[in-house]
Amino acid sequence: MSELRGAELGDASRRSNADHDLSHLYAAVVSARVAERLGRGARSPGGGVRSNGDRLTTALVAYEEALERYGLPVPPVIRDELRLRRALP
Repeated sequence: MSELRGAELGDASRRSNADHDLSHLYAAVVSARVAERLGRGARSPGGGVRSNGDRLTTALVAYEEALERYGLPVPPVIRDELRLRRALP
């Protein structure tokens, strides 16, 4: 019984770490998406649109890798967006 309880607690601890990591990474994706949308309207001469796009790509890759590391499926929307972004020059 105590072994089973220990396994359950270990899984709960691992899950809470995964939830914590993934929530922070998803927040980075959302923040990068907002920055990219705002950057599109600003049209700054410093090339902010490209750097915001790179920031979003980096955030999406980090989120995808974390999902895979925790053995969770990557949502098709994330997978497809990454495929499109990686195909851009």
